[in-house]
Amino acid sequence: MGRIRAVAAAMAVVGIVVLAGCGGSGNDQATSEAPAARQDSGESAGAAKPQEPAAGKSQGAGGDSKDEPTITRAIIKTGSLTVEGENVSDLRQKAVAAITSLQGQVASEDTGSDTDGNITRANLVLKVPTKSFETAIQRLSDLGKRLQIHQESTDVTEQVVDVASRIQSQRASLDRMRALMARANTIGEIVNVESELTRREADLESLLAKQKNLALQTELATLTLTLIEKGKPPVKVEEEPDKGFVAGLKSGWKAFTAAFSAIATAFGALLPFLVLLALILVPLWRFRHKLRRQPAMQPAVQPTPPPAGSGQ
Repeated sequence: MGRIRAVAAAMAVVGIVVLAGCGGSGNDQATSEAPAARQDSGESAGAAKPQEPAAGKSQGAGGDSKDEPTITRAIIKTGSLTVEGENVSDLRQKAVAAITSLQGQVASEDTGSDTDGNITRANLVLKVPTKSFETAIQRLSDLGKRLQIHQESTDVTEQVVDVASRIQSQRASLDRMRALMARANTIGEIVNVESELTRREADLESLLAKQKNLALQTELATLTLTLIEKGKPPVKVEEEPDKGFVAGLKSGWKAFTAAFSAIATAFGALLPFLVLLALILVPLWRFRHKLRRQPAMQPAVQPTPPPAGSGQ
């Protein structure tokens, strides 16, 4: 019995040891799996983290698109305005003061007076900033009775962008030509490069002048103001007579048209009589021609009788 108990006790100890080993291995496995799980989760989190900079980049790209400069529309504005009032001279002074207050100026002026020297008509070509164009029209309309108004806007944005692009390309072309000029060795090469360089510089100056003209037209609007006295129609401006070659050409053309008109008038007056004469004379001429073609009838020739006393 003692041996059996000893064997049973030994087997119990062995079982406890085995169970303890299994539990330790299970804990070790669980412990090893936990860091692996944490590592996997960390790697997945690390894989997700790079997407945040990508999102930030996309936002940055969106921000760049918002920060891109927008193209400003280039508009040329022109207009005309006719105002009627009691005193044209007073209206003119008020109009000039109104335009000056808007940072504008009078580009040209033409006035007309009556026999007493009183101004009865004034034509003013005004230049005002484009942003103040509508304000200028409103202030000038308030000077008197507005009889006529006309406004026109022309979009030249495409021309402005095209000219700016061509200027940039032309400047780059000039830089290349100057580089070729520095590497030229022979006189022929120098002459050819200088000629091409001069031509391209002239083209660049032309483009710069066009760009400046467009800038002036878009920055300053043109407004033509006509001031007339109340109850009187606007007087037409008498044009100065032409002189020199143009005057001679116009005089010659007028003389030619006058002579052609006189000849055409005379021919038109004579045409019915010419038609009537043709109807009468043409048949007579044909009949006479036929009479000339007919041969004249000659008398029949009788044979001569032989003399008497002949042997026959």
